[in-house]
Amino acid sequence: MHFNSLLTAAVMVGTSMTSVMAAPTVSYMTGMNLGTNTKTGACKTQADWEADFNAIKNDYSKGLTYQWNHIKLFTTSDCNALANAVPAAIKVGVKIWAGVWAHDGNKFNVEKAALESAIKNFGDAKVWLAGINVGSESLYRKEMPAWTLAERIYDVKGMVQTAYKLSTIPVGTADTWTSWEHPDNKPVIDAVDVVLMNGFPYWEGATVAQGLDKLKEAIAKTKAHTGAKPFVIGETGWPTYGPNFQNAVASKANLQAYWKAAGCYLISQRIPFFWFSAFNEPNRETAIEQNFGVGYSSRALFIDLKC
Repeated sequence: MHFNSLLTAAVMVGTSMTSVMAAPTVSYMTGMNLGTNTKTGACKTQADWEADFNAIKNDYSKGLTYQWNHIKLFTTSDCNALANAVPAAIKVGVKIWAGVWAHDGNKFNVEKAALESAIKNFGDAKVWLAGINVGSESLYRKEMPAWTLAERIYDVKGMVQTAYKLSTIPVGTADTWTSWEHPDNKPVIDAVDVVLMNGFPYWEGATVAQGLDKLKEAIAKTKAHTGAKPFVIGETGWPTYGPNFQNAVASKANLQAYWKAAGCYLISQRIPFFWFSAFNEPNRETAIEQNFGVGYSSRALFIDLKC
C-alpha cells in the first residue's frame, strides 16, 4: 500500500485529518545502535539478537540508574533484521527503533514491506516498536532531494500511523546538524514527527576535551532550525582505535572521557539518545569503523558506563 501523503492516507482509511496530524511524543530513553552482522560478518540469527539484547540490557545496565532498553537498527530487511530481531526483543524486553533505508526507490519498497510484515506478524507493535527512521544521513550524503525523502517519510507515516492505527509511533529521519540547518531541507523538518541528530566531535577533528562543547553546539544549532519537534540524539560516540582525524585521537581513554562528558551530560539533561555503538564490528571496512563500540565484539563491556 503506497501513501503519497498523510491526506491520501486519511481519505483511504476514513480517518480525520486532525487525528492523523496529531504528532506522537517521544519518551526519554537511553539506547544503543546495533548492526545486523556478527563479528565474522554473518547475518545475525534470532539467537544472536537475543544474546546482543541480553548483554546490553543486563550486563551493560548493572548498577545503573538508567537502563539500556532501546536498540536502534539501520535496516528492516537486510539479514532479515526485523524478522529475527523483533521476537528476540519481545523475549528480552527491549524496544526497537527501526531503520528504513530510503535512498533507492526499490530498496525503500523492500524495507517498507519488511516493516509492514513485522507489524502484521508480531502482535501489538507498541510492545516492541519505539519509533522509525526513514533514511540515515541521506541529506548529508546527498542521496536524494529533500522533497523525495519527505515523501517517503509521509509514505511510512501513512502506513504505520493511519493504516495500522499506530498513531503513537513517531517517524523521523537521522541526519547531521549541518543538514538540519540547511534551508533546502525544510520539507523534511515539516514531514518528521521527531528529529534525530547524529553528532560526532571526532569527525569534526576536535580534541576529546572539546567534545562535549561540540556536541552541545550541534544540539543548539539543530534545535534552532527544527523548533519544537521532539529531539533525539541518533548517534554519538568516540572510536578506540585507528588513525587520528585532525586533532581527534582514537583511544579507549578518549572514549571513556567522551562518555563521562557527553554521555553523562545527555543523561543529566534527560535528552533521549542512542550511543554509537554497543559492540566493535571487526567485519567493517576501516579500523575506525571497526572500533566504535563500548564493548568488544564478544559483547564484553570495556568502559565504565556509570555517571
